[in-house]
Amino acid sequence: MQWSDFDIWKFLAGLGIFMYGMFLLEEAVKQLSGKAFKILIRKSTTGRLRSIFTGLFSTAVLQSSSAVTLMTLTFVGAGLISMQNAIGVVMGTNLGTTATSWLVATIGFKINIEGLFLPLIGLGGLGLIFLSKSPRYNGISRLLVGLGFLFMGLEYMKLSVEGFTSSFDLASIPHYGTLFYVLIAVVMTSVMQSSSATIAIILTALHTGLITFSEGAAMVIGANIGTTTTVMLGALGGIPIKKQVALSHLIFNIFTGIVAFLSLPLLTKLIGLAINGDNNAVLGVTLFHTLFNLLGVLLFLPFIGLLVKLLQKAYPEKKYITTEFIANASPDLPEAAVVAVRNETLQVYRSTLQLISVLFHLERPEKKGQFFSSFLYSSKKQANPIEVFEDIQSRVNAILIFSSKIHVSDLEEIEQKDLTNSNHMILTLSQVSKTIVSIRAELEEIDASENQKVQDLMQLISNATLEHLVLLHNSSATFIEKHSMEIYQNQIKQEYKVIVQNITEAIEQKLIQEKYISSLLMVNGFATQTIRQLFRILEKQE
Repeated sequence: MQWSDFDIWKFLAGLGIFMYGMFLLEEAVKQLSGKAFKILIRKSTTGRLRSIFTGLFSTAVLQSSSAVTLMTLTFVGAGLISMQNAIGVVMGTNLGTTATSWLVATIGFKINIEGLFLPLIGLGGLGLIFLSKSPRYNGISRLLVGLGFLFMGLEYMKLSVEGFTSSFDLASIPHYGTLFYVLIAVVMTSVMQSSSATIAIILTALHTGLITFSEGAAMVIGANIGTTTTVMLGALGGIPIKKQVALSHLIFNIFTGIVAFLSLPLLTKLIGLAINGDNNAVLGVTLFHTLFNLLGVLLFLPFIGLLVKLLQKAYPEKKYITTEFIANASPDLPEAAVVAVRNETLQVYRSTLQLISVLFHLERPEKKGQFFSSFLYSSKKQANPIEVFEDIQSRVNAILIFSSKIHVSDLEEIEQKDLTNSNHMILTLSQVSKTIVSIRAELEEIDASENQKVQDLMQLISNATLEHLVLLHNSSATFIEKHSMEIYQNQIKQEYKVIVQNITEAIEQKLIQEKYISSLLMVNGFATQTIRQLFRILEKQE
C-alpha cells in the first residue's frame, strides 16, 4: 500500500469543487423559482403528510435541506405553519437529501463524467457572460455550471482515490466495528457542514473498493446524524421556537440513526434481494439511505404531537417578548414577513380594544357577563391602562421598524396592498390609543364622583362603548360589509347626539356640577371619535 498514490490535493480540490457546485445549484434554483418554493412551503403544509412531502420535494429540487429548514423556521415564526407541520417538513427534508445520493449513484458513476461536466460548464459559463442581463437565463446558466462543477468535483475525488485503492489491501485495516464508521461520518459531516459532500465521499470510496457495503451503510447513518450540527449551531442564542425546530431535527435524526443501525442486518438482506450489493455497492447504499429515512418517518409520524409538547417544555416561549409574530420572522422572506406584520397588527388592534375596556372599567367582574369575549379580563398583568398603552406603543414601533426592512419590490401586488393596509392600520391604532389614554384624568374624575346623575350619564357612554367593542372584537377577522358599516356609523352618530342631549338636559335641570360638564362631554366625544376610527380601520381592510 503506497500512500503516495493518494493525491490529497486532487481529493481536496474535488471536494471543494463538488461543494461549490452544490452551492451554485441551490442559488440557481432559488433565483429561478425561489418565490414558487416559498409559496409551496407556505401553502402545502396544512397537514403532517403534506408537510413531509413538501419537505421532500423542496429539498430534492433545491438540493439544500438547510435552505428549506430556514424557510420553514421563518414561516413558523410568522404564524403561517404550526410546530407540528414544521416538524413534518424537517422529516421530509431527510428524505429529500437522498436525491443527491441517487444523482451520484445513477449518473456520476455510470457514464463518462468528463464528457458530461465539460459541456455543462462550457455552456453555463458562456451563458453567464453573454446572457447575464436576463435573470432567467442567468439562473439557467448558473444551474448548468453548478451541475458541471458537481460532477467535476466527483471525478477528481474518484481519480484521487483510484490510484490509492489499486495498491490497497482492504483486509490489512483492522475492523473497528460498524459504530466506528458511524462516528467517523458524524465528525466528517459536522466539520464540512454538508451531508451531501460526506455522502459523495462515501459513494466514491465504495465505487473504488476502499470500503465495504456495510461500512458505507454505517457511514451514511453517521452523515444523517452529523447534518443536525448545522441546524443546532444556527439555533444557538436564537428564539425558543428556533431551538425547538433544531432540537426536533436532532431528536428525529438520532432516532432514525438508531433504528437504521439496529435494523442494518435486516435492511442489508432486503437490499441484497433487490440489488447485488457486492457488484453494485454504490446503488445498494443509496437504496439503504432512502429506506432507513423512510422507515424513520413512518415510525416517528404518530409521535409528532408528543414531541411538540416535550419541545415546548424544553424551550418555553418567553412571555416578556414585546412582539409575538415578527420576533420569529425575517424580513428577508417578504411573503412571510407580510403575514407576520398582519398578525402582529391584529394583536395591537385587540390590545387597543383592551385599553378602552380598562379605561372605561368594562373589565370589572360585575360587567363580565355583558362581554361575550374573555379577552378583557384574561390577564391581570395588563389591568393597568398605562401598561397596556406602553405595550401598544412598543409593538407599534417594532412593527414599523420591521416593516421598513421588507423588500416591497419582491412582493406580489396583493401582498403590497396587504402591507400598506397593515401600515395604515398600525398608525391609526397608535393614534387611537394616544387619543383614548389622553382622557384618563377625566375618566378618573368622573369615576370618583358621588353624584348619581354623573354616574348614570357615564353608564350611558360605557354601555354604548361596550356594545361597539363587542362588535369590533368579533369583526376583527371577518371584516364588515360596506352596507353594514354605514349603518354602524349612523348608529354611533345617533348615540353621540342622544348622550349629548341627556347631558344638556342634566345641565338645564342643574343635576350635575359644572366641573363634570366638560369631562362628560370630552369623554363622550373622544369615545365616539375612537370607535368611529376603529370602524374605519375595518372598512379599509375590506
